[in-house]
Amino acid sequence: MSTALHEQPYLESWRWMSRQIRCALDPDEPRLIEHYLAEGRYLACCTAMSAWTVAETSFRLLIDTATDTALPWHWRSLCLDQAWRPLRDMERLSLCKCRLERWQSHAWRLATCSLLPSIPLIELVQGFPDE
Repeated sequence: MSTALHEQPYLESWRWMSRQIRCALDPDEPRLIEHYLAEGRYLACCTAMSAWTVAETSFRLLIDTATDTALPWHWRSLCLDQAWRPLRDMERLSLCKCRLERWQSHAWRLATCSLLPSIPLIELVQGFPDE
């Protein structure tokens, strides 16, 4: 069996979990984030997918989700609380100057991230009135 065939089901599963996280499709299931990160670790160690790519993709997903004010506050907070994990992996993998600089910019983004309040559901449904 080729590596690509072996990788495909795990990659599809990982991508589906990323959409569930990014869109907060199940915001009352915090284990989804742990499962997503574990699936990424599997892809990095057991397939041809780069560990750096997995870590950076995971970090960006979590930080982008955390800063999306259209999503529920508790989900955004949970994503922010877990963003350090892929960032730690990126630090370990920063073996060249360009990766170290990318890691530093991501670390700065996490360190300076402040969560704005989520948009109330009623405003999302009704939209903003004309002024």
